[in-house]
Amino acid sequence: MKNYVVGFLISTDESPIVTLIKKNRPEWQKGLWNGVGGHIEEGETPYSAMVREFTEETGLLVKDWKNFITITYENCIVWFFVSRDFTDFVLRAKTTTDEEVRFYNINLLPKVIPNLHWLIPLALDQHIKYTQSWQ
Repeated sequence: MKNYVVGFLISTDESPIVTLIKKNRPEWQKGLWNGVGGHIEEGETPYSAMVREFTEETGLLVKDWKNFITITYENCIVWFFVSRDFTDFVLRAKTTTDEEVRFYNINLLPKVIPNLHWLIPLALDQHIKYTQSWQ
């Protein structure tokens, strides 16, 4: 079974902004925007993989990640995280790989992975009770 993490760094302003990455791979995601993430390496927790992947792909060290949903597909598990620790990150984020990183108003999303249309609003839900502590 393959294990992945995906994270959404979201502002909590009146017009929320989310960090997305334009995917080059896997092929079915090529050219679409997704949350930032990747595969969990051996010995990593989902939380530590989220911190590492976000830092590698954006140049930003974000530590306040909360797992808001975990989805099991046929051959993989994906842990979805959210952080509202936005502060001035929009000014410091940069593209550090061959995949472009940008901030988007959630009401003006580009062409995204289909499940982001319900995952991002779920990540924005302030009433979610987080039951897992990853740190």
